[in-house]
Amino acid sequence: MSAQKNFPLKLALTELLSLDNEEESINTINQITKAYTEIIQAIYDNLPELKLKDGEVFIETLSIKILTATKSIIELSKGFSLETETKASQIQFLDFSSINILTRAIIESFLTLEYLFYNDLTDEEKHFRFLIWRISGYKSRQDFFDKRDRELIRSEIQEKLDSELNEINDLLKQVKESSFFKDLNKQHLWKLDQYGIPRLESWNTLLNNSMLENNIFLIPYKLYSNYAHSEFISLIQLNGADVLHKNAANNKMHLKNALRVVNMINCVSIIELKNKFSCTSKAFENLEESTKEKIEFWSDFAKGRHNH
Repeated sequence: MSAQKNFPLKLALTELLSLDNEEESINTINQITKAYTEIIQAIYDNLPELKLKDGEVFIETLSIKILTATKSIIELSKGFSLETETKASQIQFLDFSSINILTRAIIESFLTLEYLFYNDLTDEEKHFRFLIWRISGYKSRQDFFDKRDRELIRSEIQEKLDSELNEINDLLKQVKESSFFKDLNKQHLWKLDQYGIPRLESWNTLLNNSMLENNIFLIPYKLYSNYAHSEFISLIQLNGADVLHKNAANNKMHLKNALRVVNMINCVSIIELKNKFSCTSKAFENLEESTKEKIEFWSDFAKGRHNH
């Protein structure tokens, strides 16, 4: 992790105030995503010389997921009008529900990166976590089709499923040979056998134990989770004639809060990726000084270091 810095008071105040303004907030996130893109590109530019450990290719994949979801949120923030066959609405609407769902996905992508890669565990324990994460993914695809469906799917898809079933068996063998296998409890073992277990802890537990500051992220994450599952609390927010209007006060608040979270997760992700490889560290150092300061400030803020 990056060393704690004493940021100039002017910078801190400017950044904190900027996220209270929608336009400035989006401009900041656009600046951050450009930097993130450059740092991810450094991984591509240094292959195959960059020696990735088993599974580390997914650092790039999960980083891209954060980046693309962020760009989608920026597009959604522009709003839209609803149309019939005869006329278009004069009102601009905001799909804050989708913005919240995407923000949740961004948080969970970072928590996955931290769970698998951005931690102080030994390489052996990281590898064990990666193995059971892969098993869960393969098992999920096996369950896409029941016996009746399998009679209808194309032969090449069936061959892929059969191949992945063999992969599951090979991975399970490695998991059982690991010294960490004995630490799995009965519930873990049952889940691993039935349908896989991508994480040994729940999302809430991962967030509680994360490098992210709980006071900043825990309540928003719970809210975004309700939207993802269409729970009643989220439908209350959607129920009303004016609730989707882009300029409604509640919608402006939803958007401002989501943009703040998205900005911080991107900045923490950049710093952790920067610290992971020499090529990404070099790419970060080549950024404009003002961009680096902004990223470091929001990364430290997201980790609660502004309190120290």
